Amino acid sequence: MASQFSSHCLTQLSAITSINGFQFRALDLKQDLPTLQSWFNQEYAQFWGMQGLNLAAIENLMAATQHKFALMGEWQGKALFMVELYDPAHDEIGHHYPVAPGDCGMHLIIAPPDGNPISGLSFKVMDAIAQLVLEKLAFNRLVVEPDQLNSKIHRLNSRVGIRYEKAIQLSTKAAFLGFCTAAERQLASSTPSSMGLTQTSSALPSSLAAPVTSPMTLSTL
Repeated sequence: MASQFSSHCLTQLSAITSINGFQFRALDLKQDLPTLQSWFNQEYAQFWGMQGLNLAAIENLMAATQHKFALMGEWQGKALFMVELYDPAHDEIGHHYPVAPGDCGMHLIIAPPDGNPISGLSFKVMDAIAQLVLEKLAFNRLVVEPDQLNSKIHRLNSRVGIRYEKAIQLSTKAAFLGFCTAAERQLASSTPSSMGLTQTSSALPSSLAAPVTSPMTLSTL
């Protein structure tokens, strides 16, 4: 799977894959670049480090390779999020832990609110992505490396079942290294939502406790 990451994944997906009301389709660089440029220039998208880039630069960074590709997620007929999946063995993150067969890295950006924010929508997006990676694509582990300063995503990751192993220093950010298996996702989904909302630091080891934040609506990883 590591040597043909993108082709393996894309052959497992239909032209449009639907999960929990969200439609996943392959990123269309020509069609989707203006939308992505708008999203990347939102204040909350600072953690992507792509603010101010022109369309050509974004196209170069987002183009699919043998080891990474992106999907657009649509909801109610509109683009709502973009998720990039990648092979950790061919990414900087692979230097910070022993990559195992069946690992899948993930980056996520969600559109800015269109009207009033919808409470819980970001969690549903994240859970659908976890289901896509761990069930539809049958990876063993979802791997994330969110910026340590992105406090909102730590709360969301915890609710989905992602647990952070350690703090790491990447070339572009200080991050937390986190993992989620299908069993951990199922355990998190069976936990009463009230517990998930109060135990906001459960994704982190006690020595890496993240700050408590307010409930999340729309944000970015």
